[in-house]
Amino acid sequence: MFPARRENERQTMSATRTTRRATGRAARAHKHVRPAVKPVHKIRVIAPPEQTLYRLCKAGWAVIVEKIPNAQGTRFVCPFCPVSHRVPGPVRGFRRMRRAQWVKLRRVKE
Repeated sequence: MFPARRENERQTMSATRTTRRATGRAARAHKHVRPAVKPVHKIRVIAPPEQTLYRLCKAGWAVIVEKIPNAQGTRFVCPFCPVSHRVPGPVRGFRRMRRAQWVKLRRVKE
């Protein structure tokens, strides 16, 4: 190679190296800058409403009702008879109960 050409390559390489380092440092310094943080408010976790069971007209069956304070009665059609019953909250399902548990439950208002 020609001596003049080697000098040009050295200059080019050294210039490239320093600019890469400089841009890397600038980029790294920019990433570590933290924005001003606002105070975080605590989030309240709302618990789901409590569920209660009421006896139906057919022995061994109960209806699952959400217990909501100050709720008006909800009418639902009984799956075992043609009468619609009233319960103190929204109906969430039905459950087959064993005798001992079933006797303890309150009866659905008609």
